[in-house]
Amino acid sequence: MKIEFTVPAVPVAQPRQRHRAVSANGRTFIQNYTSRTHPIQAFKATVQMAFAHANGRLLTGPLRCEMVFVMPRPKRLVFKTREMPRAHHVSKPDVDNLAKGCIDALSGLAFSDDTQISQCLIEKWIAAGDEQPHVLIRLEEIE
Repeated sequence: MKIEFTVPAVPVAQPRQRHRAVSANGRTFIQNYTSRTHPIQAFKATVQMAFAHANGRLLTGPLRCEMVFVMPRPKRLVFKTREMPRAHHVSKPDVDNLAKGCIDALSGLAFSDDTQISQCLIEKWIAAGDEQPHVLIRLEEIE
């Protein structure tokens, strides 16, 4: 089975986790967390909603994942009379951090665990002049 859907949002990279010392029951331990106010939380919710609207179901077995991240066009590349095609995005954020946020959002919803993904293609582009930032995600069960 193959599921393809578009996330209509500006892509957000998964940030580094923060750490804090927590005391419970007389014991102190280190807890890893991502801030609740970080934009990644809203982005993950948007990814989950887009998957739900695509009528996706839980995929089983090994998976192939393709993700195309279309980033906002910077002002320095906006022209009045010249063409503005898509261009390769070669600055931050890194593709692995972008993909991590999407995969984490879909884990447990599209697939039971992210270890099921055995093939992954990730592209990162600057939006064309007439294009809005978005993420195109394709998930396919490998035979």
